[in-house]
Formats: sequence, C-alpha cells, structure tokens
Amino acid sequence: MGGIGKTQIALKFTEEVSKQYCHIFWVDATDKDTISASLTGLSSIPEAKNAALDKNAESVLNWIGNL
Repeated sequence: MGGIGKTQIALKFTEEVSKQYCHIFWVDATDKDTISASLTGLSSIPEAKNAALDKNAESVLNWIGNL
C-alpha cells in the first residue's frame, strides 16, 4: 500500500500530540526482525542507558511501558 500517505498521517499526528507525551518512538514494523531491531536500537538512547536496560526488545518494551 505504498504511496497512500501513511507517513504523512503519522507525521501530522506526531506533530499534533507531541506536547502531550514526553517521548515519541519510531519503530520499523515491516516484519518481526525489523521490529526487534528497532526496539533494541532504542536501548542506546540516553534515557534507556540511564535505566540500565538489557539490549533486547523485551527489556525496551518493559521500559517504555513504565514511562
């Protein structure tokens, strides 16, 4: 379903709600591997490093759930 404006809708939504949330994370949900890689990549942002996360998707999801 390429070219129907999904990214533009997501960007507009993010712009409109950005003041309501302290974090907005972009996760590539193409398939299981990219979801896992995106979540694992989030473990390297400063706030996640300060939380001493394990570098795995489950640890990152738990952290996000507690924000």
